[in-house]
Amino acid sequence: MVRRVGAPRLLRPSVIVRQHALRKGVLGGNKTWMIIAVFAYSPRLLRRLFGRAEVTVAREPLRSGQILRLEGLGDLTKAERKAIRKAR
Repeated sequence: MVRRVGAPRLLRPSVIVRQHALRKGVLGGNKTWMIIAVFAYSPRLLRRLFGRAEVTVAREPLRSGQILRLEGLGDLTKAERKAIRKAR
């Protein structure tokens, strides 16, 4: 379950700036707001295009005396990536 802390999402300054940049810059044609829109939306778009999504494999509490072992998996082959995309 997601627990929200702080101001509601729509009242956050970053969300308000993005909304104004979209409305006044991209749709309205104001060059200043257009530049702000580029800076406001580019990090999210770049992360979506080039970043990898985090995957939670398991979540369990550790008790006293237990050991946590983490191992990295190798990169997927082209055929495995294609099969994953096809399964979506």
